[in-house]
Amino acid sequence: MRFLKFLFLLSIIISAGCQHSSHTPDVSQVDVNFQLIPFYEDLFAINPDSVEGNLDELKQKYGSYLSAYSQGVIGVGAPNSDEFQVNMKRFLAYQPNQEVFDTCRTVFADKKSLKKELEQAFRYYKYYYPQRQVPDVYLHISGFNQSMVVDSGWISVSVEKYLGSDCIFYQWLETPMYLRNQMTPEMVVPDVMKALAMTEYAYNDSIDDLISQMVYHGKILHFVKRTIPEIPDTLLFGYSQREMEWCRKNESFMWASIVEQKHLFSTDPMLIRKYVGEGPFTSFFGQESPGRTGRFLGYQLMTSWMEQHDDASFRDMMQKTDPHRILSKARYRP
Repeated sequence: MRFLKFLFLLSIIISAGCQHSSHTPDVSQVDVNFQLIPFYEDLFAINPDSVEGNLDELKQKYGSYLSAYSQGVIGVGAPNSDEFQVNMKRFLAYQPNQEVFDTCRTVFADKKSLKKELEQAFRYYKYYYPQRQVPDVYLHISGFNQSMVVDSGWISVSVEKYLGSDCIFYQWLETPMYLRNQMTPEMVVPDVMKALAMTEYAYNDSIDDLISQMVYHGKILHFVKRTIPEIPDTLLFGYSQREMEWCRKNESFMWASIVEQKHLFSTDPMLIRKYVGEGPFTSFFGQESPGRTGRFLGYQLMTSWMEQHDDASFRDMMQKTDPHRILSKARYRP
């Protein structure tokens, strides 16, 4: 009996090893070259009354990034404009921004670990896309305006959007809990890779129906999973453990409901938003369900597509552009 148990255990280990090797390439020899740049620390080290005296140094060090940040993120104007110094002084002197800076500096004190996580994800990215440039990653404070900013050659992260679900700032801002659950330091790297994926594969709205949105979000999630193979499903989908278990348990019910209600090919923006947009729950599935269940189902559908196409690579899947054909070829039957 012990021998049979050993053989059974060994078969599980071998099976797991085979799955790991087929989906998780060895990237230990893949070199990536990028910088993690804590821009917000340099910026908030400036005394608000000394903006003019530090402006040339900022321009020289940060160049076009400073211009993009100043105009596109915090809206204080171009560094060469007349209003820049007054507006930047006001931004730096604003007491809540100083409090946010102090908290960010504490939460993101360990930048070595963050860079190590980014480096590993970029290795996988470089493995799948050897001709692509690995972007530098900036860290900035945006005044809670946006999470990610992407430009040619860099991605910039609003660190104040990742301070932890129990952060007092989010309570003051009355940020809904279903959003706060995704505003943790652990989400930075997945969100960076998601931003990279959405830049690599922009959404084609020529046919903007529910299945197109589901397929697109499912592909983006697969991109994140391929570049962060060890990511827990809770982080991948941005769910709590309870929400994750609910989705697994009700996958067949959700898919059958969408099909029966003939929602797959609906182009109604409000209906689509209820399935794939942020929300405390998916109204079609009741208040016990989490939001964004359409994205979860899209990921499962694309998993089924890959299983039906053993000869197709991950990039082959990502490059498929006809969501209706993908649906028919996936043979998704949860």
